Amino acid sequence: MSEERTEKIRSELMHRREHLLIDLRQKNAEAASLLDAGVPDPGDMSLIDYLTDFLHLLGDSRREEIVKIDEALLRLKEGKYGICQRCEEPIPLERLEVQPYAPFCVGCQEAIEREESLRSGRPQEGKL
Repeated sequence: MSEERTEKIRSELMHRREHLLIDLRQKNAEAASLLDAGVPDPGDMSLIDYLTDFLHLLGDSRREEIVKIDEALLRLKEGKYGICQRCEEPIPLERLEVQPYAPFCVGCQEAIEREESLRSGRPQEGKL
């Protein structure tokens, strides 16, 4: 991969990471302000609890994405970016454009998801 392409990918990943951090801080502040509202009505309190939980779940998904981006940045630094961590074949550019921190090619990702589904006892998508 050319140095110019590597720098472009690094820049895009860093931009996405910063955007996620800003969003995460905002969600945490929103959750904190809901808790500080001091609403005496039990119905309103129930809604606030629900919204707070929802905001925390959103935050969790943002944190997970930040970790994936950090891992992709490390692979980029090590010269392993764009190589499937399972089969060691190149990950198609189309996949990396959609999900720039993808550690696996589509085939390996699907295999991993099937294996996880079997381990958890969940039926595979489209099958009962």
